[in-house]
Amino acid sequence: MLALDGQAEAIRRLEARSLPAEWRQRLETRVSPFEEAAWPETDLVNSSFALPFCRPEAFPGVWSRIDASLRPGGRFCGQLFGDRDGWSGEEEMTFLTRESLDELFDGLDVERLDEVEEDGRTAIGDAKHWHLYHLVVRKP
Repeated sequence: MLALDGQAEAIRRLEARSLPAEWRQRLETRVSPFEEAAWPETDLVNSSFALPFCRPEAFPGVWSRIDASLRPGGRFCGQLFGDRDGWSGEEEMTFLTRESLDELFDGLDVERLDEVEEDGRTAIGDAKHWHLYHLVVRKP
C-alpha cells in the first residue's frame, strides 16, 4: 500500500494513527505533489477529494500516470470536482464538465458515476456549494 500526499503533516498524521500491524508492515508513505508523483503498478488507486487540488495544466499528465499504473481489471475510485463547484474560480485547481469527464474515461469502464450538486460545508465548517463526481472506473 502506498499513501501519497503533498503535505508532510498529512503523512505524519497517518503514521501516528493506530493501524493493524499487517497494514503497517505493508504501508509505504511518500510526501510528493501529484505533479511529481509516480505510482507503482497496482489494482487500485483511491483519491478521496484530492485530485481537484492538482493544477489544471498538470492534471492530464497526472491522470495519464494514474491510468498507466492500473493493471487490467484495476480500478480508480475517488472524487473530482465539477465545473459548477463553489471553488471553480480557483485557478490552481481542476474542475471538469460532464463532457470532459466522459473524455477522460474514454477506454475505461465506468462502474459508478454519481454526480452531486448541493450546498453544504467544507471539512473545516465553511459554507460551500459542492459539485462533485463520485467515481469508480475500471481498466478493461
